[in-house]
Formats: sequence, structure tokens, C-alpha cells
Amino acid sequence: MSQGEHRGRKGNMGKGIALVAIGAVLTGGMAALTVGEGEPALAALYAQHVPAEGTETIYGLPLAWDNAQLFAGWYDAIRLTGDEAKTLAAALAPLCAPCCDDNPLAKCCCERGGLICNVVRTARGLGTYLVHEGYSAAEASAAMEQWLRFVHGDYYVARALVEQGADPLSYGLFQPENGSCYRNMCATPLQDGGCGGMGPQVIVTRPTS
Repeated sequence: MSQGEHRGRKGNMGKGIALVAIGAVLTGGMAALTVGEGEPALAALYAQHVPAEGTETIYGLPLAWDNAQLFAGWYDAIRLTGDEAKTLAAALAPLCAPCCDDNPLAKCCCERGGLICNVVRTARGLGTYLVHEGYSAAEASAAMEQWLRFVHGDYYVARALVEQGADPLSYGLFQPENGSCYRNMCATPLQDGGCGGMGPQVIVTRPTS
């Protein structure tokens, strides 16, 4: 697998909070910042909640942006038996769609209009493959969440900030409930925090030309 392009993002902190960019490469589009005493350290939150590219997985493919199209293809191509579909439903049950977290991963907001975004499509494609290969619901669920944390790490860090009583907006992020779907980022590349498009081609990064 080729290594994906890493992008940095600086968060704007509130008045009186010190900013220091430290150039981490945890995942594409993620920034690492240290902050003043008493404030959550963003770099530590990314390290805790967002797996790095190259992290090993239970299914033998290290986390990589190049996997997105493969997983989307699995979503389109693999047909499950009745029992496998029940296992997938159990695997999906604990997971929300990070791009619109008031919706479950099993039926994201786009599907009300007959569409599906590529954040959800890739995750469910991975889950479909794992169930078809005999993995348990718990294993498939954990693997899908690991993938989602990799491709949409900002959401999980924003959620962690809220849980610590901090305002994600002060860190250049967003309120968790205001995910990419609700910020008109459906066509934005995955590495830029978007949904990666709504069609068969997953948009991972911006065109270079």
C-alpha cells in the first residue's frame, strides 16, 4: 500500500491559550497542538483516539487511505446470507455515522434520499467483508470503528473534547453533532475531513493538477 498524503491543520485557540504547532503526522488532515496548562492537549487526544496510518488490523491490511476504494468495492460486490446479514446488523448496532452522528452507521442521513456517502460506504463495506469471512459481530464492529477513527479522526477528537468539558470550536474543530454532512462537505475529500463523495469513486484527496 502506498502512503497517503498527510496534511496539517492548525486550530485557533481562545484568548489566553498558548498555541504551538508540532507537526505531527497522526493521520491525514490532523494537527497536533500543545496548549496552556489546564487545557486538553490536542496532540495527546489525537494519539489516543485516532489510529495512525500503517496501524495493524485484525484483517491483515494496515490502515491506509488506499484501502478506501477497496472497502467501497466490497460494499457494492459482496452479498451476505441471511445469517451473515444478522451478524452485520449486530456489528453496526453500536456505531453512529461520524459524518452525521444523530444517525446510525446502519442508515446514515443520506440514505433517506436514496444515497450513501463514502465514509459510511467504506465502513460498511469493510464490515460486510469481515462478516462474510467469518469474523464475529464484535470483531467487525471494532474494525469498522477503527477505520472510521482513521478517516474521520477530527470527529472523535471533537467528541473527546466535549466529554472533557472543552469547546471544540476553540481548537479549530466543530461540535460533534455538526459533522461533515451538516457542513456541506459531502463532496470534500476524506483527507480533508469530508465524506469522500457520494458516487462509486471515493474521493480521498484533492487532485494534484
